Amino acid sequence: MDDSLSTRLMDNGQRRNVPESAHNDSETIFRFGLTVRLLHWWTVATFAVALLTGLAMGSEMENGSLFHLHVAAVIAMGSGFVVALIFGNTVAVLRFVRDAFLPERSDFEFIARVVSRPFHRTGVRWGKFNLGQKGLAWMMLASLTAIIITGINSWHTDGDAAGPHTTAVIIALILLGVHVFMAVLNPVTRPALPGMVFGRVKRSWALHHHAKWVEDEDRRSARTLVQSQSRTSKHDQD
Repeated sequence: MDDSLSTRLMDNGQRRNVPESAHNDSETIFRFGLTVRLLHWWTVATFAVALLTGLAMGSEMENGSLFHLHVAAVIAMGSGFVVALIFGNTVAVLRFVRDAFLPERSDFEFIARVVSRPFHRTGVRWGKFNLGQKGLAWMMLASLTAIIITGINSWHTDGDAAGPHTTAVIIALILLGVHVFMAVLNPVTRPALPGMVFGRVKRSWALHHHAKWVEDEDRRSARTLVQSQSRTSKHDQD
């Protein structure tokens, strides 16, 4: 971003016209808004409750309270997404889904470089999420879908078809464990956790691991600042 432009705008008292994502300080960068953060933690919490109650029940469906809590957790998980879309920042949620699940140019560049030079560093400039993060997101979504489908089938057969459901739950637990490890324990990816808690991450970390995303955000912030200056100047002239 042009620092002189940013300074002029702030000196003119126009910070109030600039969105949070455009406030580019030297140490951190805005990553996730409130709606996305709440949706993430709601999904994690309900996913964990569904898994734990399912494990506690095993193949026994007679435990009414646990079964009802299990079903309620699954319904609440899906309802949280709908509520976030309707009452939260819809655009932010859709952008998060796009960034976390849809492939982009850097993903194909990584695959091409690995195939052509398998034992060399790829040097890919990642967007908001890298290919590994997207792969984990897809696997967790697939495991959740399998849990729901096999769970309904197991319920209809009074637990006689619990084998596939149990397998899906175990796979989901492993994937959730990988997600927790990467978010909390792995020193390379652990700096991303504040972004899902407070909304911001260290700029130095983001530049090292998600350079393309940082560049895109800086360009968007600069464009927002210029538009804000233009609107303010036009208002002053009127």
